[in-house]
Amino acid sequence: MNPPVEPQTSETLAHAVESLRRSDRPLTGREILKLIPPPSRGDPGALERLLAGDSRVTPWPARTRSTPSRYWTRRPEEVVDSILMDLPTDATLAVSDLVKKVGRQLAGRALVESRVAALVAAGKLYEHPPAKGTRLKYGAKPAKANAYVAKLLKELDALAAKLARYGIGREQILDALRDESQPGVSPADDLPQRIVECLKAKPGGIGVEQLREELGISLEEKAGFDRAVLRLYSERHVYLDRHDFPLGLDEAARNQLVSDGSGNYFVVISLRDADAESIP
Repeated sequence: MNPPVEPQTSETLAHAVESLRRSDRPLTGREILKLIPPPSRGDPGALERLLAGDSRVTPWPARTRSTPSRYWTRRPEEVVDSILMDLPTDATLAVSDLVKKVGRQLAGRALVESRVAALVAAGKLYEHPPAKGTRLKYGAKPAKANAYVAKLLKELDALAAKLARYGIGREQILDALRDESQPGVSPADDLPQRIVECLKAKPGGIGVEQLREELGISLEEKAGFDRAVLRLYSERHVYLDRHDFPLGLDEAARNQLVSDGSGNYFVVISLRDADAESIP
């Protein structure tokens, strides 16, 4: 039979939990004691034992080895995730910047790094290749190519200027690049429409790997297939089911799926409308 809780002990814990709920950061035992009315304070050791045994209270890691333990009614992972998910939609930040944004009083670099990795794996945060320097960055939206093609565009303009005297313009160069990136798929080969026609016979949807095989598209031609699928998706002709944890797959298995190049891998495709007409 459990011994009855002493009134002072009960009041101490109640005041401590309420103080933590109102706090905007984790507190040490001594900080909590200062917020408890004197008649209910008790001693620091007793308070630490009460906090450690209460399910409403979460222990927080000390900021350094020499600083005392801290407590709060919110979990470290929950707080860090909330701050990271509240990034401005157009912001891209390195881990060191994210640590500053979270605040050194709340979490250290190791916790921020682990939560960033978890959010990226869950498709809630996206990696952005650094345009300059070597630091990987992260953002609330997938990376876009625009920020990384300035040098390529200069080279393209220089090539177009060089070939202009021979009647080869910029658009012809771009057309040639498109052809080179889609081996085996000619401009006359309307791959999106072929995909739609195939899906009309699959009302419940089909795995993207099976669809590609039925269309006779090899792995070497897969880049063009992925683009066609993503075009249909962006134009709202098809549904795509995303893989929940692509990092759990080996590289060979991931290569079989449709990728948007931003960390998202799709496994199943289906028509939005079973009576879909031709794609313009």
